[in-house]
Amino acid sequence: MRKLVPEGATMAAFALRWILMHEAVTVVIPGARNGEQAKANAAAASLAPLSHDVMAATREIYERLIAPHVHHRW
Repeated sequence: MRKLVPEGATMAAFALRWILMHEAVTVVIPGARNGEQAKANAAAASLAPLSHDVMAATREIYERLIAPHVHHRW
């Protein structure tokens, strides 16, 4: 997944940006252990929108590796 993260962005910022791009999501409340993490989380909203190709690649990884372990819970 790291190869999909835009240059200069953290994995956490990428994950938050990915979540924010979903129509069904209206708010994200990430955790932070200190002020620096909170600022970094807030900065994720200023990342450029992820491309269609990055969104598709991320979706494929999610559906293949994560969904089978969590979707039965809701």
